[in-house]
Amino acid sequence: MDAQTITQRFAFKEYGQVVKVDDPILNKTYKRYIANIRANYPIFIRDDLSPADYEVRVLKIGSLGQITLNEELQIMPKLTTYREECKQNLIKILNLWKAQAENIVVTASSDQLIMIEEFRNHFSQIERLLDHVREYKRIHSIELTKYLSNKEKRKIGRYVNLLVSLDILRFIEENSYYEYGNQYIGIEKELREKGRINEEKLKLAILSYIIKNRYPILRDEFQLTILESTIGIDNVIYLPELELKKSVCRKPDSIASNYKKYYNRNINPLHLTQILKRLLRVGAIRRKGRVYYGDDNLRENMLEQKKLLKPLAISHWYM
Repeated sequence: MDAQTITQRFAFKEYGQVVKVDDPILNKTYKRYIANIRANYPIFIRDDLSPADYEVRVLKIGSLGQITLNEELQIMPKLTTYREECKQNLIKILNLWKAQAENIVVTASSDQLIMIEEFRNHFSQIERLLDHVREYKRIHSIELTKYLSNKEKRKIGRYVNLLVSLDILRFIEENSYYEYGNQYIGIEKELREKGRINEEKLKLAILSYIIKNRYPILRDEFQLTILESTIGIDNVIYLPELELKKSVCRKPDSIASNYKKYYNRNINPLHLTQILKRLLRVGAIRRKGRVYYGDDNLRENMLEQKKLLKPLAISHWYM
């Protein structure tokens, strides 16, 4: 038998018909045949205005692992992805798919999200820094931690580092103070050119930029949990729309069900209602009667971003 026949037989026995296996390629350096494992994962999407009907979209997964043969065309177990590892890789891929969509949603909706009053309250430390540098053009290092407890010093230090990493602030070492960074200046210039400059709009634009570019850090390191549930619900609404490239009407029960599916936790009905109303109030989503769906302009922005994404795949390959 040839390498292709052996890999196909092994794949059918080990994985069934769930995955596809590419033709094996001979790696002449290592003298091994390597066959890539891929999959087409079905996504079932229902519009709650016509629940009896549903559409299926296929999530193309470029790589879940590989099958490796030696020169004698024998399976090399340590260099081959078996069924259980394949399942785990599939879970990783689906989590990556969800995270990619989440990043797209945050990037497209940051201007709306920062307008949620309860959302913005969690950025008081950043606003404190922005207010001071706006008022005095700089923040001296000694001013940052004066009269603060050690815990508060560490906290404000982390926020300063966040702003420096985004070039919103920059440190002038010889004078030991922080001043406007190039990104701060650029955002201010853009607003001024559009004729929409005032202190509040500038602050909102900077906070929007921070969310857009550092959401995972804000969620995981700064533990701003209000971001997680709000953006999670927003993501659940847009996920099917990014697949179908059109609006998908969803009732709260359906949204809650998908939130449980994708985030592996339940959401309190009152909390869900609150989040939906917040998103609706700032124009992040739309509503018609009892159903919710995405905003057309935001969705188009998200779809343009999605075109730039790389195919879903497990990057690790055995040699």
